[in-house]
This record gives sequence, C-alpha cells and structure tokens, in this order.
Amino acid sequence: MSYIDNLIANGTNFGVERKDGSASFRPASSAHADLDAFQSVVRDLRANEGDGYRIHLEHPVSDHGRDLVDLVLVTFEKD
Repeated sequence: MSYIDNLIANGTNFGVERKDGSASFRPASSAHADLDAFQSVVRDLRANEGDGYRIHLEHPVSDHGRDLVDLVLVTFEKD
C-alpha cells in the first residue's frame, strides 16, 4: 500500500475527497484546533511527495498570519 493510500485509509484529523487521478485534503472542520492538527498532514504530504503523487496545490489560510494551509490537492503519478 502506498503512503497516500495508507493516509487516506487511516487518517482521522482531516477530510479527503478522492477522484480519478487526484485527491484533496482539508481539515476536519473550520475550528482552529482542527486547522492546527491538519498542519501535520500537510508536513507529511510534503515529506512523502514523490511516493506515487505530486502536490498540485496548497492553499494558505488568508486570515491567519502563521503560514497555515487549509487545502492540499495532490495528483497521482502514473506507473
């Protein structure tokens, strides 16, 4: 199982929508605690990029000054 498949199957502090060729990751809710918890998912996605996927887009939160991300869109690499 690839890193991204494992993350999607076992993740708890985020929401994910998977489509053919891509997936989007978001915090579980708009609460500050969920946004903060989601940053570990962002770090893990960045660290494992190249393991079957590429990060296509990271959306920074505009109303926080701490470089937080509230959306990551990845595209799956073809074998």
